Amino acid sequence: MCANQIKLTDLKITPIDSSSPIPLYYQVEADLRVLLNSSTVQPGDLLPTENELAEAYDVGRHTIRTALSRLVNDNLIIRKAGHGTVVKGKQDRRQFSLTRSFTHQMTEMGLQARSIVLHTETRPIQPADPRALHSKVGTRCLIVDRLRLGNDEPIGLQRAYVVLEHCPGLETSDFATHSLYQVLSNQYHLVITELKHTVTATTADASQADLLQVERNAPLLVVNTSAFLDNGEIIESSVAYYRADKYEYTTTQISPP
Repeated sequence: MCANQIKLTDLKITPIDSSSPIPLYYQVEADLRVLLNSSTVQPGDLLPTENELAEAYDVGRHTIRTALSRLVNDNLIIRKAGHGTVVKGKQDRRQFSLTRSFTHQMTEMGLQARSIVLHTETRPIQPADPRALHSKVGTRCLIVDRLRLGNDEPIGLQRAYVVLEHCPGLETSDFATHSLYQVLSNQYHLVITELKHTVTATTADASQADLLQVERNAPLLVVNTSAFLDNGEIIESSVAYYRADKYEYTTTQISPP
């Protein structure tokens, strides 16, 4: 039986936002994940070609290749020489990727994203702060502690350190209702071109257990993220503690060609 060749006209492709701080291949990957999880696409189907996808998203073929490689690494598609890109299976609705925005992922899961701001302060960056910020010691930063929720269910605790050199007045923003990266993009016209993640594991202490509504010593994933501007400067470093009992967290690494 021949595989079904999906036509571009069958896909509801979301246009890429070239002004967004999120890298283009992240945006393409995120949209393709939504499409792979839709009723339009079935296991065994053939995706449109790289050229067709590049034209549809108005990006280069390298951007498409990078996005597709990340989906291959997450076991969602198979790339067969001479046959094309084959859909392997549906994405787990509770799979939570480190490479996409929290709000976008909650929408994909059918959940309403919400944040509760627990604490904010501005102060100089100190030597004891995340290692990624050591080149900025003495520079003022904004620290934001948030509880992240999906349909009012706690998912993670995050502390973000944002360097204020290029975004003075950022502390007046409401991060209970606004995305940090969108504020940096829309209000300060800053472009984030690189995100680095480090993942480790820990267990919940009493405070974390109470906020995340898990048992004390329940397993948590610790995700350290650093965000860099197009000039190579670090703009933000964060540490997040995610529940590991109901959600699967993924990240991918692309080897250089």
